[in-house]
Amino acid sequence: MGERGGEYQVGAAALGAGGEGAGAGECVSAASCRAPLTLGIETSCDETAVAVLGGGGEVLVNLVSSQVAAHAPYLGVVPEIAARHHLEALPRLLAEADRQVGLEGVGLVAVTCGPGLIGSPLVGSCFASAYAWARRLPLVGVDHLEAHLASPWLRLDGQPAQPLPEPALALVVSGGHSSYFLHRDGGVRVLNRTRDDAAGEVFDKVAAALGLGYPGGPRIDALADSGDPRAYRFSPPRIKDPRGALDFSFSGLKTAVLQAAASCGELPLATPEDPPPWVRDLLASFRRTVVDWLLAPLEELAATHRPVAVTLSGGVAANSELRRRLLAWCEKRGVQVVLAPLALTGDNAAMVARAGQLRAARGEVDDPRALRVYPRADWKGGADARGRPLFPPL
Repeated sequence: MGERGGEYQVGAAALGAGGEGAGAGECVSAASCRAPLTLGIETSCDETAVAVLGGGGEVLVNLVSSQVAAHAPYLGVVPEIAARHHLEALPRLLAEADRQVGLEGVGLVAVTCGPGLIGSPLVGSCFASAYAWARRLPLVGVDHLEAHLASPWLRLDGQPAQPLPEPALALVVSGGHSSYFLHRDGGVRVLNRTRDDAAGEVFDKVAAALGLGYPGGPRIDALADSGDPRAYRFSPPRIKDPRGALDFSFSGLKTAVLQAAASCGELPLATPEDPPPWVRDLLASFRRTVVDWLLAPLEELAATHRPVAVTLSGGVAANSELRRRLLAWCEKRGVQVVLAPLALTGDNAAMVARAGQLRAARGEVDDPRALRVYPRADWKGGADARGRPLFPPL
C-alpha cells in the first residue's frame, strides 16, 4: 500500500493482480452489479460489521462485533486495538453470514472507505478488495456519512428499503459527526456542521469525567430519565461567522457541565453505579440542552427548503429524547419523519451495503486493485467553496 497525500491506496500487487487465466487483471463492469445479493463491510471505527442485503435493500443478515469491552478501560477508542480487532473479527463474521444465508449469490461488495480511524478503514477496504478481486465481483467504496444517510430507509422485517422522497432534511448525529444534510434533485449537500466536538463525543467525555464509563451516551440517557431537565441552564454558543450561523458547537457545553459537576462534588463520582439526585438532574439538563441545540436549526432549514420528510441517523439517533422530540416536531407540522431503526443507529454494514447498491445502480463502481481510503479528508465528492464536503447523489 502506498501513501499519497493523505490517501492510502490498495495496490494491485497486494491483491495478486496479473495472475494466469482468462480475465486476470480485468475490472468487473458496472453492468454486472444487478445481482440479487450485496455484501456490506464496515470497519471505519470500533465496530466490525458484515451484512447481506437483497436486491431491493432487504436486510437478510446484519452482524456486528462490538469492541466496547476492549476500549472501555481507556474511556475511548484506541486505533491500534480497533484495527487488530477488525482483523480478527472479519473472517469470523463473514463465515457466520455464509452460514446464515450463503454467499454464493453475492454479486456486489460494498465497503466503507472513510472517514474513520486510519488503520480501521484500511483493514476493511483491503479485505473487501481482496474478496471482490478473488471472486471477480464489482466493488463499491462508500463514504461513512453517505451510509448513515441511507440507514433510515432500511427495514428490519425483511421488506425492501423505503424510497426516498425529496426534498428531505437529514440529521446525522454520532460520536464524530453532527450535521444536517439536504436531499434534493437526486443529490445531497451539507447544510451545517459542528465547529468542534460532535454531540456523541460530548456525551462520552462528560460520562468519562464523571466516572460513568464508556460509551457514555446510553448511560447518560438512562440516568437522565430520572432527573429534572430544568434544574440547570446552559447558554447556547455564539458563532460570529454569518456563514456558519446554523453550525453547532458543543465544546463549551461540555466545559460548563463539568464545571457544574465539580462545584457539587469531587470527580469522578464516588458512587457512579448509583449517582445522587443532583447528578441525575445535571444529566437530564445536559441531555435536554444537547437536543435543544440539535433541533434549533430545524425551523429555519425547514422554512428555507420545505422538506416533505426529515430523517435521523447516527449513534446519537438512539437517544430517547431526541427521537421523541423530533417525532413530535414533524407530527405537528405534517412532515414525514423517518428514524433509523435502533439496531441501525450505530455503525453497521447494512447501511454500507445499501449505499453501495445505490451507487452501483448509477454505474459507479471501483477497481478492487486501486481502491483508495480517505481516513480524514473529504471523500470523493470533494468540497464546496466553504470547505464543506459535497456528497454524490443518493
